[in-house]
Amino acid sequence: MNKNKSMTDILSIRTLEKIQDQFSEATGIGSVIRDLKGKPVTKFSKPSKLWMEVIKNPAIEKELEPNLLEGIEKCLKSGQTQIINRYMDTHAFIVPIGLDGQTIGVLVGGLVRYSNPDIPNCAKEAQRLGLELDTFLEMYLELPLISKEKLEADANLFKIITNSISALTKDSNEAKAKIEELIAIKNMLEKELEIASIELKNTTERYSRIFNTVQEGIYETDMQGIIKDINPAGANILGYQRSELIGKNICDLYINRENRNNFINLLISKHKLEKFQPNIRLKDGTIGNIETTSSLIFDQNGNTIGIQGIFHEISQRQHRMIKQKDNVPATTNLASNKNQ
Repeated sequence: MNKNKSMTDILSIRTLEKIQDQFSEATGIGSVIRDLKGKPVTKFSKPSKLWMEVIKNPAIEKELEPNLLEGIEKCLKSGQTQIINRYMDTHAFIVPIGLDGQTIGVLVGGLVRYSNPDIPNCAKEAQRLGLELDTFLEMYLELPLISKEKLEADANLFKIITNSISALTKDSNEAKAKIEELIAIKNMLEKELEIASIELKNTTERYSRIFNTVQEGIYETDMQGIIKDINPAGANILGYQRSELIGKNICDLYINRENRNNFINLLISKHKLEKFQPNIRLKDGTIGNIETTSSLIFDQNGNTIGIQGIFHEISQRQHRMIKQKDNVPATTNLASNKNQ
């Protein structure tokens, strides 16, 4: 084959887009074919709403380009599929397209996510894109939620076509057969993952419903105290909007910093701490008495990576109990609680 020929000298753009569209339809993953220099050859199949927002901002797209080009270069040199971080914490794969023993281009497939969003990062990126946080999160959660192994498997499915792509240019029946083979393998893979995917989706939906509608505060911080997420009810208890608290250090809300240190020490020793009652300064400057039950968050290797918990406001309850102090033994006086 003439090495000077480009991909479109060998295959028409219509043929390339047909193969690409069938692949995206089979896997549910957006894709685009690029040439050896990384420039798009085809229109993007099944682009996500989030990606369409990203490419409206040339500065952000330019910022992401070096990582993509590096991945393409590695793919071309090794002839192997590359998994890259594409945008924020989303991923894409790069698959070489071969013809008669020569690589003539690549297929880039993505965006997909491996987990639920990192709220503080999403808040920053939403601001950069000029979007409301809720709008950004809605688009983020529409991205396919899959494992790295599933993403690699989908990339390998495309190789079924590329390994015999020269035959596709000669025999349209074989092209159809290869596409049908791709869909058949995809269906087998989907059956194996269907139960796990449904359970994951249901869990995510249940978490979202509870998180947004429960009347108690729900929060998550890292070990330094940076608030990664807090639900609307929790923000309201503290007198803030969610966007004002995400990214803020929860230590700044404590009246007594030693109180926070005591909380951390107890939590690390016990892994879970119930009915801890710190005094918190609310947004309006007043002191709020809350009661929290919290636990440590561990990663898959057992390392401590954060704290999560629930809390509610108890000032009114304490006020009622103080008014009835004549009926309450002195030993149960809440004002003597060492945790306050």
